[in-house]
Amino acid sequence: MHLRATSILVFVAVLFGTVQAQEHPFLSAYALTELPNGVLVNWTIHGGSTCDGQEVQRSTDSVNFVPVHTIEGICGSPESSTPYTWFDPTPPELSKVYYRIKLGFDGYSSVKSVFYAQLNQSQQRFFPNPVRDEATLVLNVSLNSTLDIRIWNAGGEMVMERSGLVGPAINLDLQALPAGPYIYRATSGAKNFNGRFVKN
Repeated sequence: MHLRATSILVFVAVLFGTVQAQEHPFLSAYALTELPNGVLVNWTIHGGSTCDGQEVQRSTDSVNFVPVHTIEGICGSPESSTPYTWFDPTPPELSKVYYRIKLGFDGYSSVKSVFYAQLNQSQQRFFPNPVRDEATLVLNVSLNSTLDIRIWNAGGEMVMERSGLVGPAINLDLQALPAGPYIYRATSGAKNFNGRFVKN
């Protein structure tokens, strides 16, 4: 009976995602942080643990990883814990990005992920387009930038104006707008972003 109850608890934990991946025994810390224009990867190798070379690997599906940063030579120290930091300046924009650390021939860290909600190649994204009720506008500006947006209909009449929004991503409630084409202008500091969308 006890074994059956334990099996059920394990099944429920796996089903609802409460079982955490066990970290590599060489690592005492491993974290991801979204920063303006990229993702910071931090990890620390326990004192007494060493490996031959390291790789930071990245994926967009948590299955297929590619190396994005390599550290040659002996890693870690037999005497003290050794911290490492790498800044990824080109994570895929508007994506959930997965990372892991390859510790030479000694295996891999757990897989960690972060949603990178910024643009690093495009200047702006408006989606969905055409839009029915709600849309998201993402601009290539720094985290927590202040944005103003104005929207005009095809006749040149301003139908929406919002100020003091916090970017780079803003959500727009467009339910009240009639169907048709629209023009928008978003402003952040000295930057202006112009675009069009269609309301269904």
